[in-house]
Amino acid sequence: MNSPKITVVTPTYNRAHTITRTYESLKQQSFKDFKWIIMDDGSTDGTKELVELFKNENIIDIDYFWNENQHKFITVFEGIKKVTSPYFMILDSDDTYPKNSMEILVEESDKIQNQEDYIGIIGHSADENGQIVGDKFPIEFDGSIFDMRYKYKVRGDKNGIFFTKTYHRYLDKFDYEKYKGKGYIPQTVFFNIYDSEGIKTRFINKIVRNYHFDEDDQQSVSNTRWTGKNTYGLMEGYRSFLNCYHKQLKNYPSTLIRNLVGYQTYSLINNKNLSEINNGITNFKVLSTLIFPLTLIYKKRKNV
Repeated sequence: MNSPKITVVTPTYNRAHTITRTYESLKQQSFKDFKWIIMDDGSTDGTKELVELFKNENIIDIDYFWNENQHKFITVFEGIKKVTSPYFMILDSDDTYPKNSMEILVEESDKIQNQEDYIGIIGHSADENGQIVGDKFPIEFDGSIFDMRYKYKVRGDKNGIFFTKTYHRYLDKFDYEKYKGKGYIPQTVFFNIYDSEGIKTRFINKIVRNYHFDEDDQQSVSNTRWTGKNTYGLMEGYRSFLNCYHKQLKNYPSTLIRNLVGYQTYSLINNKNLSEINNGITNFKVLSTLIFPLTLIYKKRKNV
């Protein structure tokens, strides 16, 4: 069988109650040249049996992998390593795609000739009422996620498609094994690396994902990532941001201070002292020392 043009990678953990709507949205795609890799992170709720029913319908080419629980951060990368198609997308097991999502993203991707300089295409997510989550891009542009967030001040959960060769080039050098057993880790720990090095993203003002916020779903990372067991990942997220974007942050002092305070706060929660905190960052050590008393006050007032 020839390799498809797109692979959809879906990490899942005890989402038998939501993954059917994900499957239904994939069946309805106008673009059909794709396969679906489901990375089951140790589900015990009948997900495997449900996926067997999907496979028996023989509508979508599905590869299913079950592993002992190792959290989403690791599971996603294990799935991406299995991708052989030119493009891939990451779709959570509780979200869906609009019917023309893949068609839009493939058409936009094929326009880019020098794909080795790009990581992919990013568009918008919409909520269940069809409204864009966060902000539209003031212009469609080629640039960095950092630019999107801090130059154009765009907020909200975005989504899109990745170029496999470029992504693998960075993933092959990234040691994610050290995060095993550490709980929630933000994907930005990896994204920050290529984004800060000048690998471009194309940003388009089109809706390419439907975001479902299940407030009662206790398995949802959106509902659990800010809890105490995930503070190590929050510390790592701030640390990665400071270390990767140190050149860009010199032009954004308020962003620099805010992220330093965040890094110090979650480092303190993880029982790090000032020396250990400063050893974790490659720049801004003097500034870190100067603002440390302010962080102590902030932490006390916030009672975190």
